[in-house]
Amino acid sequence: MNSIRQTEPRSSHILIVDDEVQVLAVAKAILEAHGFQASIAKSGEAALEMLHQPLEDGRSPINVVVLDLTMPGGLSGFEVLERVRKQNQDLPIVACSGYFQDNAREMCQAIGFSDILPKPYTFDQLIAAVRRCMAGEGQFQ
Repeated sequence: MNSIRQTEPRSSHILIVDDEVQVLAVAKAILEAHGFQASIAKSGEAALEMLHQPLEDGRSPINVVVLDLTMPGGLSGFEVLERVRKQNQDLPIVACSGYFQDNAREMCQAIGFSDILPKPYTFDQLIAAVRRCMAGEGQFQ
């Protein structure tokens, strides 16, 4: 557990990707209350843009992505994962959805997610998933 606490303060940058504004606001507030730097993206396209932007304004690199799988009108979480993995095999990405089926855990592991987070999630579940990924202990790492 000590390794988790050492990587957790403001130097840890979490990107939350979701099409629901309320989910983004609450997740960002929770993460920041726990000492993380948090950024939000309302679409898969916006997330990819943020992941490829040069760092500025004191931002640290993104350490973990919490990625909604279903975002109507644009790239799905699966498409975002595929594009990110072409550039970065090591970035922990948490699959987040309210529609996980029985085989979701196995499927998410097989395609390259680090962890899963079913919606609706509690504050503790969000923080636990992020901390597991920060420590390299995501459910699938």
